[in-house]
Amino acid sequence: MRTTTTDAIVLRAYNLAEADRIVVFLTRSAGLVRAVAKGARRMKSRFGAALEPFTLVKLTYHERENRDLVTISNTEILKSNFDLSSQVEASEVLAYMAEMVGEFAPPHEADERMFRMLSACVEALAANADCSRTVMRYFEVWLLRLAGLFPDLRYCSECGVELKHSDEVAVDIEMRPRCRECQPSGNSVVSDAAMRCLQATHQLSPARFAERYRLSNSEDAELADLTHRLITRAIDRRPRTLVAR
Repeated sequence: MRTTTTDAIVLRAYNLAEADRIVVFLTRSAGLVRAVAKGARRMKSRFGAALEPFTLVKLTYHERENRDLVTISNTEILKSNFDLSSQVEASEVLAYMAEMVGEFAPPHEADERMFRMLSACVEALAANADCSRTVMRYFEVWLLRLAGLFPDLRYCSECGVELKHSDEVAVDIEMRPRCRECQPSGNSVVSDAAMRCLQATHQLSPARFAERYRLSNSEDAELADLTHRLITRAIDRRPRTLVAR
């Protein structure tokens, strides 16, 4: 039996039997982990508030060979984000992030960049919950980038020419960027505002991005259309917790 201690973010939890819970974590050193918290539903549970969604904890668990579920032996709260659960839109965005991380993060496979990106997005929400939709768009773009699924909008996928101006950029039905000369009819043109936002996600943290870019309804809808088309193609369905826009 192997023991692992790592920083982890609680994504979601489910009841198991009469007193236990199954908890899903994104961990720094082991990727996505599903764990049993024995006795977590008892009044005097030793876990306390450590299993609340999006709490950052120091997690220690035991892992047996050939078993998908690990067993939690200890949790220490590093940072609680309990206040976010009382804010409707922020809590919806967090639930959506949890679902998407569960779809894209491979089990028991460390992904430091995914862990840092999610941590930074949660911190940005905690600092300014009013920017929850802007943080959500940032999260979606980076989730797709880390999975290698976000198109490189700098060059035409057909002829390779550099796309210097936003009015030259369009995406076809396969989400490939095309220049003005290679655009078939019916392609979706990416607006100048959307291009600026996408470029900014390369350069800014989610908190700084949310400070600088207060997305209008039309800008939010355009970015959402792009990211949701890619996400739906990747997981072969619409997300269950997709926040309505």
